Amino acid sequence: MVVINDPITRGIFFRQLTADEPERRVEFVRRITIAVAITLFGAALIGKELLDVMGINLGAFGIAGGIIVTLMGFEMLFGGEPSRAQGGKESREVPESFDGSVIVPYAIPFVAGPGAITTVITISSSTSDSTGTIAALIAVAIAVILLPIGHLLVSKHLNLSEQAEQIATKIGGLLIATIGIQLMLGGNTRYFEL
Repeated sequence: MVVINDPITRGIFFRQLTADEPERRVEFVRRITIAVAITLFGAALIGKELLDVMGINLGAFGIAGGIIVTLMGFEMLFGGEPSRAQGGKESREVPESFDGSVIVPYAIPFVAGPGAITTVITISSSTSDSTGTIAALIAVAIAVILLPIGHLLVSKHLNLSEQAEQIATKIGGLLIATIGIQLMLGGNTRYFEL
């Protein structure tokens, strides 16, 4: 979850987007954190049940989600910027005020996007008892706790060159692509177990 939510690289973009209103960064981070927490905790608690109601096989969901996460990782790896699926292109445009972009597209889908939601549902559904849900809730809690810390520390203390930002994004892309492939393999195994 921490790799997919990536508070450091996201913090770099947050710093760029709020450069004209640094005094509002704490307010923005609070709103982002609340939106991400509600989205991901909700996915951990009711995501599997929602899939069951819609008749979606968890293995098929894992494969589809793994493909999405893998493609996002490859896009970051080869493009050097966050995935378009997570609002990457829009996230790099500097708005007049960040106020209208805090929840959409920044918090959702840039931070709590398809990759994060898929990962949370997959983790929470990984066991037949409640252990998977507890693991997913812990993973979400850690990611949500690190989100404001990363955003505020990075925006205040870290000033990277554009090349350094691209390198950090490419490394994150490789890690995200690996997680996506792991989700696909796990979904494939789960699908054929049923």
